[in-house]
Amino acid sequence: MSSKENTEEHPPYLERIDELEKVSIVRLKGEITREIIPVIEGRIQNNRRMGSRIDKNVIIDFAKVVDVDSATVAFHVIHLEEYHQQGFEMAFINLNDEMRVLLQMFKKNAPIKTYPSEDEAVRDLNR
Repeated sequence: MSSKENTEEHPPYLERIDELEKVSIVRLKGEITREIIPVIEGRIQNNRRMGSRIDKNVIIDFAKVVDVDSATVAFHVIHLEEYHQQGFEMAFINLNDEMRVLLQMFKKNAPIKTYPSEDEAVRDLNR
């Protein structure tokens, strides 16, 4: 598995992005709360202006995230719907109990996928 080489410094919420053939594993870290969401959204919008587009499934890894809030979940559900509209999937791994509860609250009709292990998520989404 190789990490995406990036000439710019990683933002404070991002440990790294591992690229596989059909899936990107986005490894988050630290506090992912309402204060950091605009920073993440700004990076997404900047990447789009630079020509980045949705072209594979994404696994969001919360193993090194120490705090989340309801804004975090709402943000990811919005982007989950965008991925589905493009024909791709977004899944979550290494969720703590708080994140699981928040996902259930926001789930509605969104097909939120969570996996007990990275291996299982990769097997399902990297094909």
